[in-house]
Amino acid sequence: MPTSPNVLNYFIGKGIIKFTPTGGSQRDLGNAPEIEMTPATEKLDHFSSRTGVRTKDRSITLEKSLALRIVLDEITAENLALLLLGEVTSNTAGNAEFEIFSESEIKGVIAFQGTNDIGNKVNVSLPSVSFGPSGSLNLISDEWGQVELTGEVLQSAGSFGTIEVIDAT
Repeated sequence: MPTSPNVLNYFIGKGIIKFTPTGGSQRDLGNAPEIEMTPATEKLDHFSSRTGVRTKDRSITLEKSLALRIVLDEITAENLALLLLGEVTSNTAGNAEFEIFSESEIKGVIAFQGTNDIGNKVNVSLPSVSFGPSGSLNLISDEWGQVELTGEVLQSAGSFGTIEVIDAT
């Protein structure tokens, strides 16, 4: 792995994202122009009051969380069902359909495989992600349609997941 500073560490991310619903089969989510992971912590600070101005003398972490945001270009029944908490079935005409909010939660595993040409490749495995509605679905537009999903990464067996960085050199 090249040490810093090194221009080989510059990164233009690309990759393939797959989802395996709990009890289901893994499937490719299709073209995803944006995938973001946002870590967050909540801290409890302590301040000493032994002098005229309080000074922070300790800070501990109370909470850890990780949010996942995925923007998908492919408007499929399965991708829309992730947004609108539905379970896809076939109707009498043989078309895929789902009832909006028929599920309270959709959970499963996310696997991302970096395929970029520039920089280190990053592979991500998230063993427990809970999806829920967050964005809107624009049914009329002069732009390419997209589905924006957000999920909460949950700790599973003591882990939020893993990230593997594959050296570009």
